[in-house]
Amino acid sequence: MLAATNRDLYTAAEAGTFRWDLFYRLNVVPLHLPPLRERQGDVVLLLQHFNKLLAQQHQLPMPKYSRAALKALAAYAWHGNVRELRNFCERMLILCGGREIDLENLPPEMRGARHKPASQEGFRLPTGGIDFYSLEADLLQQALEQAQGNRSQAARLPGLSRDTFLYRLQKFSKN
Repeated sequence: MLAATNRDLYTAAEAGTFRWDLFYRLNVVPLHLPPLRERQGDVVLLLQHFNKLLAQQHQLPMPKYSRAALKALAAYAWHGNVRELRNFCERMLILCGGREIDLENLPPEMRGARHKPASQEGFRLPTGGIDFYSLEADLLQQALEQAQGNRSQAARLPGLSRDTFLYRLQKFSKN
């Protein structure tokens, strides 16, 4: 049997929102697979795999992707993980089968990073320095507040994996 979740079941069991007996039933061979956004090199391989598979299934010619499109897809966050990539491949196959897919054929959210206004070109360290420890704790708390307590959404705001976010959050709760 194989089961998958994006929740930290151990933390949920400790919090009383998941049953311990079920946790131990599922936790025989735990396997942590990082989200697709942390495995950018896999995007092109999976894209090729899904294109072949879906082209055979739908009996349509495979689309080809320009370098610019591949670069944008590799940089995209893939919030829906591999399922989102598969659905994207199926959409492109049906809409653009046999043609070259360029940047303008991609959905707007996948076309690449949006440019920041000139006034927001990055953080400037004050001449007096900062208390990095307090800054990190404050940013994590702000992310939790903005996500209304949803830890997975809060982790995305500073660009962290959920596990990294929870680790850092726990680091600050001990002090």
